[in-house]
Amino acid sequence: MVEETNKSIMLFGEVASAGLARGPAFVCGCAKDVVVPRRTIDASEAIREMERFDVAISEAERELLELQEKVRQKVGKQEAEIFEVQILLLHDSSLREKVSALCLMQKMNVEAALDEAIDTLTSAFVRLEDPYFRERAADLRDVGKRLLDVLAKDQRSEVPIFPDGSVIVTPELLPSMIVQLDSQTIHGVIVEKGGQTAHATILARARQIPLLIHVPDATKTIRTGDPLIVDGLAGRVFIHPTPAIRREYDRLEADLQAHQTALKGLIDLPAVTRDGVSIKLYANIGKSADAVAAATLNADGVGLYRTEFVFLVQDHFPSEEEQYLMYRTTADRLKPREVVIRALDIGSDKLLSYFPLPREANPSLGCRGTRLLLAHPEILHAQLRAILRLSATHPVSILFPMIGGMEELRAAKAAIESVKASLAVEHESFNPRIPVGAMIETPAAAIMTGQLAQEVDFFSVGTNDLVQYLLTTDRTSSEVASYYEPLHPAMLQVLASVVAVANAKGKRISICGEIAGNPAYTQLLLGLGFRSLSVSPGEILEIKNAIRSTSMQQAEDVARRILESDTIQEIKACLRAANAPTQ
Repeated sequence: MVEETNKSIMLFGEVASAGLARGPAFVCGCAKDVVVPRRTIDASEAIREMERFDVAISEAERELLELQEKVRQKVGKQEAEIFEVQILLLHDSSLREKVSALCLMQKMNVEAALDEAIDTLTSAFVRLEDPYFRERAADLRDVGKRLLDVLAKDQRSEVPIFPDGSVIVTPELLPSMIVQLDSQTIHGVIVEKGGQTAHATILARARQIPLLIHVPDATKTIRTGDPLIVDGLAGRVFIHPTPAIRREYDRLEADLQAHQTALKGLIDLPAVTRDGVSIKLYANIGKSADAVAAATLNADGVGLYRTEFVFLVQDHFPSEEEQYLMYRTTADRLKPREVVIRALDIGSDKLLSYFPLPREANPSLGCRGTRLLLAHPEILHAQLRAILRLSATHPVSILFPMIGGMEELRAAKAAIESVKASLAVEHESFNPRIPVGAMIETPAAAIMTGQLAQEVDFFSVGTNDLVQYLLTTDRTSSEVASYYEPLHPAMLQVLASVVAVANAKGKRISICGEIAGNPAYTQLLLGLGFRSLSVSPGEILEIKNAIRSTSMQQAEDVARRILESDTIQEIKACLRAANAPTQ
């Protein structure tokens, strides 16, 4: 979207790394593909081509290890772990198999075979429903580009030299490119593609570089040298900003600096409302590095440990022992705080290269989450054994995803009891009373909350999936994006009902997902009855600030007015009024 503002042009995008940036534009094709030579080879050449491919794999791995060490030294250990994914992609068996088949069967030179294999595999990634896995396509393209550069030798693409103080404008930013950026000289980045969980985005956040993604036609509208203001708070870019706009951002930058200083002062303060109601503020994590951030920010624990990353970074199903060690490393970071470990949530929309699943017409309605684990008890039992062993020394809980009814929940609990029995026979220690929870992320689970409460110790409301199932809206589809609305009256009525039932049954209930991590919704969620929120580590201080800025009476008044509203527009107006600063 483009809008003119008194000779200034304003573009809209999505905030991926918050902050404000100013500077001249530098438009480049950072992710531009190299020119790939294509030729037909004979059978004898195919063997040599695959030997070249293997040499390129080794060279690319060496480069990635050097890059990883550079990131470890300049940025941090957890950011360096990102390149483990690229190293694993280098050695992914499906990539080598596709390249080999194209060389041997279709008589294609290795560069052309690699280019086609990368296109095929990335196309499969971008069709996935889960944004985290979908955004791994950028890592695969980065790996493919690196391999093609190695194969090209003297024709390798050079890293562009960015002018000091510039704002980069590019179609797509790859992880290897963001590592090259110096946060002291590069003021911001504007990208036409990208994603919130893309590794380039994670690195930009770590280096505190303001980043906007999904800015349509940015490279066509912006020219190198154009003066820019990047508003990484409201999600917009001003091209040739007027003096009035510049003055406004002078004031905003001063206010932002004061706000950030104040937030750092909240780390050691409790998450408590102005009238003294304590709120549990947990972290959502995916790997050990996230646990470090959660501990640093003084989170109350982990409300959602997504174990998919543990499986994603492997080229095989991690063994019980491998899982135990990874979970223990994470739990060590937060001990003695609780870590809620969600059982593996995969399905045909979340692919593991070593676990082929039949393609389904509608993956989000297919065999996924707990359903899939029950269909593959060997996977479920190995994970449960690892978690139960950890429970002997750490305060951990088990959370089952995508519960649809009592049958699934009871079957999952029976699996826990079976594993407990086998561990007892082996004289392995575990917590016999390990808490067990269910995610409320389907309409069926929301309706059955009262009955499910008889079987669990706690609930976690997964709002992202609940919104799409409740409103029959694919949250990854651009065609129906406007219908995916967390503030829909039906969604808020369901949340109010679920939390009321859980509280009446004396069961702990937490809420995670995008709703929980948005400070604009914090007052409403408290008013609905939630006393536990689980958010990403980067959102903890903002949410704590929102909690400490409201009273429970205010929150309940806001929730009551909103629940009486009939339309999304009325709800948004009420919420804006509630969040408006007082004079």
